[in-house]
Amino acid sequence: MLIQRRLAPIEPYMKTILTILFLSLLFLSLEAQDSTASSKFLFSGYIKALETYTSDKLNNTGYANHLIHNRMNVRWRPGSDIFFSAEIRNRIFFGEQIKLIPDFAGSLRNNSEYLNLQKAWVNNNNLVVHTNIERLFVDFKKAKWQLRVGRQRVNWGMATTWNPNDIFNAYNFLDIDFIERPSSDGAKLQYNINDNVNAELVYSVAPNKKRILASKLFVNKWNYDFQFIVGSYMGSYTIGTGWAGNIKNAGFKGEIQYYDQDQVNPGQLNMTIGIDYMFKKGWYANLGGLFNSNGMYEEINNWQSLNLNLSARNLMPGKFSYISTVQKELSPLSSAGMSLVYSPGIQLWIVMPTINYSFSNAIDADIIYQLFYLKISGKLQGISNIGFLRLRYNF
Repeated sequence: MLIQRRLAPIEPYMKTILTILFLSLLFLSLEAQDSTASSKFLFSGYIKALETYTSDKLNNTGYANHLIHNRMNVRWRPGSDIFFSAEIRNRIFFGEQIKLIPDFAGSLRNNSEYLNLQKAWVNNNNLVVHTNIERLFVDFKKAKWQLRVGRQRVNWGMATTWNPNDIFNAYNFLDIDFIERPSSDGAKLQYNINDNVNAELVYSVAPNKKRILASKLFVNKWNYDFQFIVGSYMGSYTIGTGWAGNIKNAGFKGEIQYYDQDQVNPGQLNMTIGIDYMFKKGWYANLGGLFNSNGMYEEINNWQSLNLNLSARNLMPGKFSYISTVQKELSPLSSAGMSLVYSPGIQLWIVMPTINYSFSNAIDADIIYQLFYLKISGKLQGISNIGFLRLRYNF
């Protein structure tokens, strides 16, 4: 708590700092386009069309949703020791989902972003046009030091599916259309002790002034990557560790994160472990497990009581969860896969088949299906099926 009081005065200036960074980046980017230094200016992004059909098995209803999704990434490097970065996400939603979710536009805000840098240009029951600035930072590097200030992705995860160590901006693996993953508003300081050891200190603020201050020590030893985390997470202390390496030719990864009891939540332990292997002829397999000490381990009578709004504390609603994934490269341009998630106790099953096809280096398509089954009142039954058809053009 003492640490939080000392850092609180930083917050009133954060919006001003990020605004200045954004305006400076736009000005410098335009200048770079018209100068001989244009090679220092990078612009990329994509346009996607996503068709979604949801079938509610309990109520025998179904509805379609439509999304046009554009992302623009801008990076400008005026020198070898500094660069600016901004990434903007534009989305156009239309379909039944807007009518079914109250305050649909408001629900689009990332929970890990403190500053409201989003705008709903159109917001009604038939159409939502939404923009959010999802990366906006300046990065300084000098000798062994690196400082990044602004909206950024703090990626502390090491495992494949679930990442207990990713405490700043946890990723929902069921969100198939957010490959960049969410960001945090704050600052990260990194010191590279040598090629095998570095340390990071990160401070971020989420909505309702939920602060996170944590440090991470990274060590490469015995051909394994290890990390050790300690800090304060929204009012409770947290400590964790993670590793990534190989057992012979198989990848072996795991993460552990513990949260101390606070005024709202009891103490909690999240653990994951996984192993993956690349076989001959394009076959890939992954097995993983997750333990959530505060998760559910009994049958439920109401599907709505199952919290699938995944977060750093709630990586899965069940106490135990397991995943198996198999993928096969069908050709240099296509692949197919299948993932199966199972949570005993609550008897939750999630089946996820996928097919991918690349028309060229710039255009690809995906067909993804998510089938949810749950044991309710002693009977295993289908709850919801969600089908996705996605076409993407990269530029």
